[in-house]
Amino acid sequence: MNVRKPASYVVVTGAGSGLGQALVEALHRQRVPLVAFSRGTPVGKDKPVGDRPGDVPLRRECGNLADMATVSPVLERLVTEWGPPALVVHNAAVLHYRGPLWQEPEGSVRETLLVNLVAPMLWVSRLVPSMLQAGRGGHLFLSSSVGRQPRADWGTYAVSKRALEAFSDNLALELPEPLFCLTLNPGPVATETRRKAYPEEDPSSPRPASVAAGIVSGFLPVLLGPEARQFNGKKLDLEKIKDMH
Repeated sequence: MNVRKPASYVVVTGAGSGLGQALVEALHRQRVPLVAFSRGTPVGKDKPVGDRPGDVPLRRECGNLADMATVSPVLERLVTEWGPPALVVHNAAVLHYRGPLWQEPEGSVRETLLVNLVAPMLWVSRLVPSMLQAGRGGHLFLSSSVGRQPRADWGTYAVSKRALEAFSDNLALELPEPLFCLTLNPGPVATETRRKAYPEEDPSSPRPASVAAGIVSGFLPVLLGPEARQFNGKKLDLEKIKDMH
């Protein structure tokens, strides 16, 4: 299905489940043009919201976001057809292990760093040049409390999130106006990752993904507006952005 090129759009990674999926659904309801990137099979690719001509598109892509041999052609095609995104929400992450760093299996270490850190860095390298040419665009990196404050027994997950914070700090110093980047700690959210991290926790205790996504989606229009650069290099959390829209 051919869909009219949107004036601007948002990319969300990790859109197949959890907060990413909930965020796509929330932005979909707000009629924000979207590209939802996930590992699963894309359903309804280039599907508009509604049935009328010119309705807001929801485009779905799939693949291993750290496999740039596969992802680079997808991003190149996307930029060619739609231009660079106005905002990329780097939400995709994995948590395979809780325990001492020296006991973490090698496979867990490698995949965690690839998905949580290397992939966002490589996506930035592929997308920033077109953003520079267009004179707009931003990156929102989903972080974690263990990326802000060291905590024992969080393995490579904590290391990857701490490194992601550092990457955003450095990137913010290098991006010229009006481009920007920032990190956001969503706090406790009822997702599969949260259940892995806290298997004994009451599942009704953390904030539902739909509620967290509603807060984030309410803030995103600020990042799509002319004042987005003021957030360059910022480290935000969910509670702070509730009143920013």
